[in-house]
Amino acid sequence: MFVPNLLQFVPNEYIANNYLKTNFYLKDILCYRKVEEKITGTMSSNLKFDDSEGKTKNWSLLRNCYFISCFTMLSTNDFKDGILDIDFAEKLKKGNVDNDGNSVERPFITISSENTPKLLNNLSNQVNDYLKDKNLKGSGLFSRAVRYLDEDDYKKEELYEENNITNINGIFIKNDTKMISRSSSSDSLLKNILQFLYIFKPIYFKDQHEYRLGLALDAPIDVNELFIPVHDLRKYVKVHSFQDINNLKLEDI
Repeated sequence: MFVPNLLQFVPNEYIANNYLKTNFYLKDILCYRKVEEKITGTMSSNLKFDDSEGKTKNWSLLRNCYFISCFTMLSTNDFKDGILDIDFAEKLKKGNVDNDGNSVERPFITISSENTPKLLNNLSNQVNDYLKDKNLKGSGLFSRAVRYLDEDDYKKEELYEENNITNINGIFIKNDTKMISRSSSSDSLLKNILQFLYIFKPIYFKDQHEYRLGLALDAPIDVNELFIPVHDLRKYVKVHSFQDINNLKLEDI
């Protein structure tokens, strides 16, 4: 099984120092859709927001149904002379923006490849307990590396899945994005479609090296964020200041 080193920027030092102390935070995948136009103009180019997130041309995942936590995978190839490659570090900073697309300096956490499987096993059990306690039905915790397709292949796959969605959900009529409905009779057919919508991304985003932890619920809930209670899991996590990204060593993870 592929086991990566993981890195995630977080909003502030308090969250970094208390990461996975009492809860595991996930966000609705649709919150990461790119919002191009702001009152002040066009959002600057970055690797955080993606207009294609969770949708094909005419179909979208349901809101408040698919929740993710996003990490960057780090391998030995990302380090030169024992230090994180400066070009790769700059690319990571490109995705370190606030909700308005402005560059920000935030701390980050890392999880070593040695600790990743231990953490995932603990998290999976505690997520299952959460689902039972809340009487929610869903996939349980999943972990996947995002797959990046070049423009032509992405469009071909998007069109293929668009047609499959239409076959399941009916003919699309209005010139607007329609939510995908789900039922026990269609879920097996939707499996590949859903995986494309939350695991595949255009090649433009490949510098993210993204790895996702996620949870798919069978029905939407009334929040776009989840704070899943956990027992203290900080022993698997290391905390770093923003400046550390410039001289991060593999042994520091």
